[in-house]
Amino acid sequence: MVRLLCLVACFLVNNVIAAEKYIRVTGEATTIEQAKENAFRTAVQQRAGAIVLGERQSVSGKLTRDDISLFSAGYVDDFKIVDINQNGSTIKITLDVLVADSKILNQVLSTGKTNQNINGERAGTALNTFLDQKQKGDRVLDAVLKTYPKNAFKVEQKSYSLYVDSYRNTILEIPYSLKWNYDFIVSMNEAMTLVEDKVNIIGYLNQAPSNVIIMAKNPKDFLIGSKNYYKFNDRILLDNIKDSLLGENELRLMVLISGSSGDMLYRTCFTPITLVGRSPAFYGIGDPKVLTIYGNQVETSSLNVLIAPENNFVIQYASKIEVLVVPLSECRW
Repeated sequence: MVRLLCLVACFLVNNVIAAEKYIRVTGEATTIEQAKENAFRTAVQQRAGAIVLGERQSVSGKLTRDDISLFSAGYVDDFKIVDINQNGSTIKITLDVLVADSKILNQVLSTGKTNQNINGERAGTALNTFLDQKQKGDRVLDAVLKTYPKNAFKVEQKSYSLYVDSYRNTILEIPYSLKWNYDFIVSMNEAMTLVEDKVNIIGYLNQAPSNVIIMAKNPKDFLIGSKNYYKFNDRILLDNIKDSLLGENELRLMVLISGSSGDMLYRTCFTPITLVGRSPAFYGIGDPKVLTIYGNQVETSSLNVLIAPENNFVIQYASKIEVLVVPLSECRW
């Protein structure tokens, strides 16, 4: 199955009003609260711009899934009800909405006018719309990371060698090279750019609460490459990214031996040597505030598949040997 990921930044600029100006919008639903939420969503998209995310999967060229979500880097700072009109079960509400940019460090969502007063409706709306756009940002990243590690790496297997060890076990030696898929690196850079926070930190090397560094070079270019530094005020976002690289998603190499009819004869999994410290790392996650992706790293080694004498039929009937990139979860049987 081939997975195609499409990240399209479509900024909807119709009716965009200058900062600190209210936008008049309408929303419809069967309840006042839902109508308000629909109006808020329209206002944020108009003011901050909407990013349309499509994640598609294709089997034999046929589209099997198409998920669309919207992400906007803004939240509702204030609103005023202009009109409420009900027609049957449909409620139409007109609001003047003030949208603020969410991309700043330690965002102050709301402040009171006196020591004791609070406009709960205004503060609650600011909080809910802010958290809503953060969750949509998570979906942007999830659409990329859900393809990890299969789409994140490319493995090239070389000609195998077959020999017998001192215990008469058959050893199938398969040289290989493993590297990042540059298309995945591009998708990561696009996703980081879309959801990155504008943090109030002076200096390129000063850390934010979360930091993602992607170092990579287009294999088609002769240039050294680029180092992209993304800063976030959200620790949960970075933790989610790191979790996507670990646990059941951790990178493994599977050797699959099949017969002439496509039936599986033998399979086994290996941990890449970069994950056991015998080769420079594909990524660095030791610092709790930083994730570094070393996009130019290449692992070159060999996989030694041991086949006991009672399983020699595997070699006799083998027609195809494949080395595949899989998550750890596919190596449990």
